[in-house]
Amino acid sequence: MSSRRKKTQKIDMSDISKPIHNNKQQFSQESASRAYTSHLRENKGRYNDTFLKIFGFTLEDFSSWNKFVSLLFKPKDPASLGVVRALFGVLMVLDVVEERGLANADIKWGDPNECRFPLFDVLKPLPLDWMCIIHLIMWAGAFGIMLGLFFKWSCVAFIAPYWYIVLLDKSSWNNHSYLYGLISILLLGTDANRFWSIDGLFGRIRSNSHVPLWNYMVLRFQFFVLYFFAGLKKMDRDWIEGHSLSNLSSHWVFEPFK
Repeated sequence: MSSRRKKTQKIDMSDISKPIHNNKQQFSQESASRAYTSHLRENKGRYNDTFLKIFGFTLEDFSSWNKFVSLLFKPKDPASLGVVRALFGVLMVLDVVEERGLANADIKWGDPNECRFPLFDVLKPLPLDWMCIIHLIMWAGAFGIMLGLFFKWSCVAFIAPYWYIVLLDKSSWNNHSYLYGLISILLLGTDANRFWSIDGLFGRIRSNSHVPLWNYMVLRFQFFVLYFFAGLKKMDRDWIEGHSLSNLSSHWVFEPFK
């Protein structure tokens, strides 16, 4: 009888210890899970901070439509955008004269029998006098963009003649030909005249006021797309062996570096 009682007591004690052991195991698992979650949050916070410093936004800003819209309209300082606008205007003032052909308009547009390859067959060059007027309108638009004077109208005055001239002859196209046209269209939709502009000086717009972040993002995206695919293009054999660079060094832009 006594041996049976001892055996029964042992069985009862083991049954009691099982839930205690299970509770300890469950508690240790919960502690490990909490520690792992805390570790993930710390790493995620560090990752987001690094991502924010590099790109100006985090991946969480794309987790919902409302967060994405809030990101696009996040107020940013207009200074960099104004500097980009002014420098782009300076480049276009030079580009209209040199690359677009105002300096040699009589040679480029003076011969009506010269064969061209327009994107659309309906596009035909106008007589020389009118082509010079179109170049002057585009030049005035470039000055307006540079100075921030009647900025929106200046963009229109630059964009329309620019694309007309570019589309007249596909043989003269390169990456930068349509990049300049696309940038001018993007600038038209931005508030790039809120800094370093005559419009702001005379009170036509609120000077030095914030601009939404998308004003910067559209320009960044455009530059990224262009130079990404341009870089892929330069991996072909002609570029690697230097055939495409044979005439590039003779361009006047590289004279200061010789």
